Amino acid sequence: MLGLGGPYYHDASACLVVDGRIVAFAEEERFSRRKHHKDSRSCAVAAAYCLSEAGITLAEVDEIAIAFNPTWPEPSDTCTDGELIAELLDPALFGHHRPGQVTVIEHHLAHAASAFHPSGFDEAAVLVVDGSGDGISATLAHGTTSGLKVLRQFSFSQSLGWFYETVAEHLGLGDWTSSGKLMGLAGYGNPNRYQLDFLRPQAGGYHLDLSRWGIRPDEQVEDQYTDLRYYRRLKGAYAAAYTDLGIPPRRRARTYTGGRVVPDSGYRPEHADLAASAQHLLEQCLAELAREALTLAGTPRLCIAGGVGLNCSANGRLAALPGLDELFVQPAASDAGCAIGAALEVALRRSDLSLPGEVMTTAALGPAFDPASIRATLNDYGLAFCDHGDDLPTVVAGHLAFGRTVGWFQGRMEAGPRALGRRSILADAHHTRARDHINSRVKHRESWRPLAPVLLEESACDLIGTSVPHPFMIVARQATETARQMIPAAVHTDGTLRPQTVARDDADPYARLLDSFAAQTGRPPALLNTSFNHEAEPIVCTPRDAVATFAAGPLDLLAIGPFLVRKD
Repeated sequence: MLGLGGPYYHDASACLVVDGRIVAFAEEERFSRRKHHKDSRSCAVAAAYCLSEAGITLAEVDEIAIAFNPTWPEPSDTCTDGELIAELLDPALFGHHRPGQVTVIEHHLAHAASAFHPSGFDEAAVLVVDGSGDGISATLAHGTTSGLKVLRQFSFSQSLGWFYETVAEHLGLGDWTSSGKLMGLAGYGNPNRYQLDFLRPQAGGYHLDLSRWGIRPDEQVEDQYTDLRYYRRLKGAYAAAYTDLGIPPRRRARTYTGGRVVPDSGYRPEHADLAASAQHLLEQCLAELAREALTLAGTPRLCIAGGVGLNCSANGRLAALPGLDELFVQPAASDAGCAIGAALEVALRRSDLSLPGEVMTTAALGPAFDPASIRATLNDYGLAFCDHGDDLPTVVAGHLAFGRTVGWFQGRMEAGPRALGRRSILADAHHTRARDHINSRVKHRESWRPLAPVLLEESACDLIGTSVPHPFMIVARQATETARQMIPAAVHTDGTLRPQTVARDDADPYARLLDSFAAQTGRPPALLNTSFNHEAEPIVCTPRDAVATFAAGPLDLLAIGPFLVRKD
C-alpha cells in the first residue's frame, strides 16, 4: 500500500506499507532540498524511494491512497482525475505508468490513523488538531481493534492551528512554516499579560468568536474555503485583534553579514508575553479537547497527530493530564505523516493490517547509504578522512568532550522535523556556549531558540524525572535539578526540555556514542542534539547534502558512516 501525504502544496511525502508493516517513509523536501517542499504536492521522488526500498514498481502496488478529498465538500471514496494523479506521481519516474485511480482517505482520518494504527494500543482516544484539511480543523476519535470512529469534529472556522500561526506571523517570526518558533519565544514571556478573550476554552473543547473583527462564528463560510478567501479574512481579523492589544505587526530588520542574510533575533517583552499568552491558551484548549476525547472514548490512552501535535510544550501539558496513562504522538505529526496514516488505513481495510499493529518505536524509515557510496562522495569532493570503523563513536565522543561540534550522519534518515540521531548536529550539553554557537553560527537562527537533549534511557529518571521512553523528541518534560546542573544547554529558560531517549544497544552507534561520552567525561550519557541543516534548508538526506552543509558552516567534524572528516 502506498500512501501519499502533503496534499495542500506543502509537506509532500510517501509511505509504503507491506503486510501491515511500514517499510519506508520519506518527505519530498529531503530530495528537492526545498523546505516543506512548498508550492508543490508532487510526492514522486519520495514514492520512488519507497518503492526502491521494497524492490517493486509502481505498477505492482496494490493500492495508492491520498490524504485528502479533491472534490470537497462532496464526498468521494476514489479519485480518477488523471491530471491530479500525474501531478502527485510524475509518470516519468515510474516507467510512464499512470495509475487509473487512487483511494481517497479523508484528511483528518489519515492523521488519526497515523497516530493510532502504529501506537500499539488496542484502544485509545485520538486527538487531531491542525490548521485545516477537508474543511475540518480538529477531530476527536476512538480507536479500537476494529479501526477508527469519529466522535466529534470542529470546522475550519474554529481552527486552533490558524490561531497559533497568526500570532507567530504577527510577531515577525515568519509564515506558517515558522509557527514552531512561537513555542520557544513563549518561554520568555508572561502568559497572564494578555487576555485573548476571542478564544475561550470550555468543557468539551473551546469556542472562537472574532465578531469584533468582522467574522461571526455562525457565518456560513464554506464557499470561502477552497479559494482561501476565508483564510485571508481570518488573518486580517487576527492582525487587527493583536494590534488592538497594543502590539502592531512586527517586521524584523534583516542585515547582510558574512555573505548571509541575518534576521533580527531580538524581541521586546510584549512580544514574548503575547507568545506566552497564546501558548498558554492553546494548551488550555487542547487540554479540554483531550479530556473530552478520553471521556467519550472511555479509555486512559491518547494518540496525537496533526500539525499542532508538533508542539512539544503542549504535548507535555497533555501528558500530565489526570487519568491519562499512556500517550503516543506521531513524530511526523504534520501533513507529511498523513502518508503513513493513509497507507495503514487502506492496509487495514484490505485486511493486510491487524490492530494492534507493530509499534512505531523508531522514525528511521528513510534512505541509508553504505560505506562504499559515502567513501566515493568524500573522494569526489577531495576530502581527507579517517576510517575509524566500529571505533567511530569512541573517537567522536572524545572530540565532543573537548568542546567540538559534530555533524552526525548514520543509517536510515529519520521521519519528521526533529533529528533523532541519524542526521544530527551534536555538541556537549554541559556548556551553554555550545548552544549559542550552534544557534548563531551554525544554524544562523534566533539566539533564544532552545536545543534538545538526547540521553540514554537509563539516565532518564535523573534528567527528566521519568523512566517512560521518549524516543521522538516531541513531548516536553520539566528538567530535574540534575539536568539543570549537568546539561544546562539543553534546558529552556522556562525549565523544560524536549528529550529523546535512546536504549542501550551495542549495535547502535548513537547509543555507543552516548555511553562513551559518559565514560570519558564522568558526566551523564547525554548530548545536545539538533537537526543537521542550516536555517534555510531541510534536514540533510544524502552524503552530498551532508558534505555541502558541513562545508558551508563552522562545524568542526563530520562523522559520516565509519568515516570522520575534520574541518582543519
